[in-house]
Amino acid sequence: MRIPRDLCRFTAIAMLASAPMTVSIAEPNPAAARATAAFVNRAEMVRWLADGELGIWIQARDLKWFYARFTGVCQGVSSTNSLIFTTGASGNIDRTSSVTVPAGGQCRLRSLVRSGGPPVVFEPLAGWQG
Repeated sequence: MRIPRDLCRFTAIAMLASAPMTVSIAEPNPAAARATAAFVNRAEMVRWLADGELGIWIQARDLKWFYARFTGVCQGVSSTNSLIFTTGASGNIDRTSSVTVPAGGQCRLRSLVRSGGPPVVFEPLAGWQG
């Protein structure tokens, strides 16, 4: 016996419509999030290097590098050698921190992750010909 195609579609739609729908949202594990969150204590920071106006690389005292990306363009970060890092009471630079440039602009961080460091750029000596 052959069942008409429209009847099959109608039956399938009716079954799906009458099925109970549930949505489960997994709560993040706060302990796991804290364990994997990257941060650099302000006192442990050795140096920083601007990535244009998009972010900065930060090197810690243990020589590990981190990359901090700004929420938007950070005007003036690439043309200064002085930044003020705004942190919480912990003194940790993390994704909730911000950076103030000397001209008074404040740039919020969007993320802070472990990094291999800034790219190595080889610039030949002046007058050197290869």
